[in-house]
Order: sequence, then structure tokens, then C-alpha cells
Amino acid sequence: MKKILVVDDDPDICENLKIRLESSGYEVTTASNGVVAFVRASEEKPDLIILDVSMPTMDGLKFVQATRWKMELKDIPILILTARVNTKELFDTLGIGHFLAKPYDPKELLGIVAQCVNN
Repeated sequence: MKKILVVDDDPDICENLKIRLESSGYEVTTASNGVVAFVRASEEKPDLIILDVSMPTMDGLKFVQATRWKMELKDIPILILTARVNTKELFDTLGIGHFLAKPYDPKELLGIVAQCVNN
């Protein structure tokens, strides 16, 4: 079973994504900020990270930068899921090829997830 780490400071979004992804056959772990997510990703080595940008403690940008420096995390695909659409170009420069704006289309989300975990 493919593992996905969902990182968002909004507990409702985390729960909604967890339910949707688990019903599609994925194992899901959640984190409410980048620091907790970094620890969970290091311990669990997920197949995909779904990441919000605006979060307390460590935001999405700092999280991506931190994962790119850690050998066992640097190749994990990351899907940016955020309401801040003006950050797409910034994440493109960091090599994040998957970006989805909130509110998202559930079918589009599941399509991108499948593409990420099956590569």
C-alpha cells in the first residue's frame, strides 16, 4: 500500500484528504506543520507528500528546502496544495512539478496522486 503524508495546518483539510485518500486505497499520515512533517517523513518515508504552503512553525517553502538536503527525503514527490496560487513559480524553481490550487477538484487530486505514486 502506498503511503502519503498530508501536511496542512487546517485539521478539516487534513481529515478530508485523509478520508478521500484512504477510500482510494492509500495509507495516510497527517501533520499540522513542517517540523512535525519533517520528522514523520524521516521516520515513515512516504511515497508522496501533499503540502500546504502557509503554516506555522515551518512553512511549505522551508519544508521543501529541508527535504532537499536530506538524502532519504530528497526524491519523495511533493504535491503543493494551497490557496496561494502566486507561489507556483517559486516551487517550480525548486523542482516541485505538482501544484494544485484550493479549492481543488477531487478527481484531479486523485489523478495527480496516482501519477506521483506510480512513477
